[in-house]
Amino acid sequence: MNEMTEFLRDGMNRRAFLARMSAAGLGVGAMALLAGCSGDDNNNNNGNINDANFPGVPGRSINEVVLNFALTLEIAEADLYRQALNLAAGRPITALLDGQQNTIYDPITVTSAIPGPQSTGAYRANISTGGLSAGPAAAAFLYLVQFAYVEATHRDYLKGVLGAMGAPTVTNNAKGYAYPTGTDLSSLKAILTTLQGIEETGVRAYLGAVPFINDNGIAQAAAAIYSTEARHSASVAYLIGLDAGPRKNRTAVGDKQVTTTYPHENTFEYFADPNVVLSTVASAFFVK
Repeated sequence: MNEMTEFLRDGMNRRAFLARMSAAGLGVGAMALLAGCSGDDNNNNNGNINDANFPGVPGRSINEVVLNFALTLEIAEADLYRQALNLAAGRPITALLDGQQNTIYDPITVTSAIPGPQSTGAYRANISTGGLSAGPAAAAFLYLVQFAYVEATHRDYLKGVLGAMGAPTVTNNAKGYAYPTGTDLSSLKAILTTLQGIEETGVRAYLGAVPFINDNGIAQAAAAIYSTEARHSASVAYLIGLDAGPRKNRTAVGDKQVTTTYPHENTFEYFADPNVVLSTVASAFFVK
């Protein structure tokens, strides 16, 4: 029995996953996509299409490649959030997300381990606030917990979609993921400052991949995840005292604009080409 079949038959897994999908803004409609996607567009059933815009990303069709591109980023982002949450909670950095199993699919099978709205679950802040006052510090830690589970949901959802399609699926970086040497993670504010740049990279990555998608269902799912990444970015920016809108060149990713006719730059109009995003994320966060 493969991982996807096991998941579909396991009621507790499904309930837990749906709860997390709802929190991530995906909902039941996304489950229909999970069950109904196919990889038949311009399909090369004998191997990967090797699209130059997505170097090294597997897929027999451009839709599969885009999904694997997104999964590459979500695997890294989920793991970086897990590490950040462990640091902020005074746990070993290698500890799994509470309730997570160390499997290929990484489902969270214990429904009670998933924090409900406005809950930090089993996690308690155990780090300097970095100068944040009590209210913003409490909100920052709450968001750190909640967003860590949402990013895990994005990762698991994309794995599920690719599994349902019978598609080749990108695997974790063999040596794992880590923050660049010298990254300040000594306080809650410092952690969120780092994560805010990662969230904006996610925003730019999803918007940059949109032109390559030719399946309406996949486009809807990508838009749902894009909107979540944008909300995360805005929320974290606000908590650490930045304007909630993105600013050009705030991150290391090469910014492009959807249009130059907006009245000001305080809009989520920036994107980056997929190959630029892949290179940036791999060089910054992939352990070599």
